[in-house]
Amino acid sequence: MQIITDIGELAAKIEECNATLVEQSDDAMRALFSSFRMDFSRELPCDPFSADYAAVQNEIYEAIAGRRYALGNERTPFDVAAHRDRPFPYYLNSTRTAGHHLLAIGFLLCKLELPTGARIVEFGPGWGNTTMELARIGLDVTAVDIEPRFCEVIRARAAQHAVDVKVVEADFFWAETVTEPYDAAIFFECFHHCHDHMRLLRALRRAVKPEGEIYFASEPIFPAYPVPWGVRMDGEALWAMRKFGWLELGFDEAYFREALARTGWSGIRHPCQDVYWSSVWQVRRDDAAARLPDGEYPPIRGSAASWDGQLIGGLSPMQWAAAEIARLRGEIDALHHSRSWRATRPLRALKTLFRPGA
Repeated sequence: MQIITDIGELAAKIEECNATLVEQSDDAMRALFSSFRMDFSRELPCDPFSADYAAVQNEIYEAIAGRRYALGNERTPFDVAAHRDRPFPYYLNSTRTAGHHLLAIGFLLCKLELPTGARIVEFGPGWGNTTMELARIGLDVTAVDIEPRFCEVIRARAAQHAVDVKVVEADFFWAETVTEPYDAAIFFECFHHCHDHMRLLRALRRAVKPEGEIYFASEPIFPAYPVPWGVRMDGEALWAMRKFGWLELGFDEAYFREALARTGWSGIRHPCQDVYWSSVWQVRRDDAAARLPDGEYPPIRGSAASWDGQLIGGLSPMQWAAAEIARLRGEIDALHHSRSWRATRPLRALKTLFRPGA
């Protein structure tokens, strides 16, 4: 694994990736992505919810992307006519990329708990692959994307399949303007492009009915992410930021759960066995969590626990307790190798474990 330490070295590697795509194939370029990364070694502010922490992440993005961040960076110019009938992933001519993409969409569909005709808002649909499947199944879909070309493609594809899709050209914060809440909101490989995810999570309480759900699918939310949240340093993310200016964030699972709790949500994670990155987070409103005083956190529940505290997945209470103890021991061991926010997480976890009723 090549560890890149400066921007000049990164720029040269990005050019190598671009040349590999032109001279060889998308598969060859993606293989190259896995051969390099940058380092997370920069010291970060202790509080990942602070403005100072966000400012540091913004500085890191600007250094990598070579430009200031703006919402317009998420727009992606392309030839609509050339890609309307063969959108991503098909125009890449890669069975592997297409297969993973279709598996991820299928896994999301399997986890949706929605009746026919439910009103869905899909944010950041891009080419509209998920959008088309939702609409053809019989769901009432509104697609919200910042890129006008993607909106044009989705309209054309909806007409081709004879389905009705409402298309809105706007950014994620269109959620703040919703007057008729939806039964569910869906993010498929796009939530990690949001520059202010806490603002968005709060806005979704307006956009989604009190009994509704949010589905976060194939997002880079990992149990052992090196920082609470921040600019990703893997090869593919570095290439996307440098080449297109897109914001590419990653999240630690415990941080994500805490972010949900602070904005009045709680959720369970459904891991996909076939594609490791295509897990689905199924999230519901949790007003009790939102009312906790500042500095207090709800119990961090693993994917084996449901919202009412009853265990699923075949684990008995004793098995679940043993797994929690093992996890906390691992967290405490991490104190010897960590600093900043990660160093305090085991202590907060211990606090929630022994809180009455947790």
